[in-house]
Amino acid sequence: MSENAIVIRPFKIIGEAFTGIAGVFLIIAAVGKDWVEVQFFRTSHIITWGLWDICVGGLCLPDSGWLEVCQALSLVSLLLCLGAFICGFVGLCIHSHCSKRLWFVLAGAVMSLVALLDLLTLIIYPIMFNSDIINLQTDRHWRYTLKTWNFDWTYGFGWGAFIFTTAASVFFILPLDDKKIVTKPF
Repeated sequence: MSENAIVIRPFKIIGEAFTGIAGVFLIIAAVGKDWVEVQFFRTSHIITWGLWDICVGGLCLPDSGWLEVCQALSLVSLLLCLGAFICGFVGLCIHSHCSKRLWFVLAGAVMSLVALLDLLTLIIYPIMFNSDIINLQTDRHWRYTLKTWNFDWTYGFGWGAFIFTTAASVFFILPLDDKKIVTKPF
């Protein structure tokens, strides 16, 4: 009597693990309040703005719509990452080789889209934040002069999520020979 076993390469399991890590990083980046750290002259404390903050400590950014775009991109990428995780899990659990490959390619394509959306968020946010903070300096009603602003730790988690989503998409899309069926004596 013999038993058939389907071989699952570790690359797909690594892709699934990277998808989970990327999802956690996307959640941290989305809910974190510390995307940029701003310091003004004549103030002793440092103000941090996040993805969901327009006003912090009485200092408000102009409502120009770019922050809503970044929020939407972040939420869509988080939901797509969850979908890719489910696709990868189904690919790991299914036994048909053709269906398995289809689920892995789908998970890889969705993770590529997640990486693109995350990258767009990570590019749009600092460009528009810099533009708004410089425009505020020319406003005569604005009473604070900008000393410096830097990226903070939550923004770094966004870049970490981008790296993990890119790696997960590569691991899912890699064509490996999963057609071998190993027969072991029972």
